[in-house]
Amino acid sequence: MKFDNRKIRNIILLLIRIWLGYRMITASYSSVTGIIFRPNERPFFIKCFGQELHFPFPLLMAFLAKGSELSGGILVFLGLFTRPAASLIAFTMLVATLSANLGVDWNIDGGFTVSYFLFSLVLLTEGSGKFSLDNLLHQRKISSLKLF
Repeated sequence: MKFDNRKIRNIILLLIRIWLGYRMITASYSSVTGIIFRPNERPFFIKCFGQELHFPFPLLMAFLAKGSELSGGILVFLGLFTRPAASLIAFTMLVATLSANLGVDWNIDGGFTVSYFLFSLVLLTEGSGKFSLDNLLHQRKISSLKLF
């Protein structure tokens, strides 16, 4: 039996997109909604991002980080604007790894953030693959250009 490397590549990209998108959505949804709709949860983010990580404007930084994870995760999951979305996730995971997960927390979260960073780099370099909205839009764009 002969394997078609393109099909395998596209299936692997689909699986990476689904897994990374799912993990980003589930890891960030409650944080984003907590920051926006539950004022009693805001002190946690202020403490974590401000006092522990020493970011300026800690609530804003928490919202930007978690918002990038959520919006990037949704777009990656759908395969829509995959490269820009993957760059958001990659940057967020790189900052998370370097600022929060080195040292004591490495065994808890460091492996996850590095893995998500690497998955994002794969999507950033390889694109979303055949089974994506990006591919569908690209095909539609090419077919509309052929009409003229």
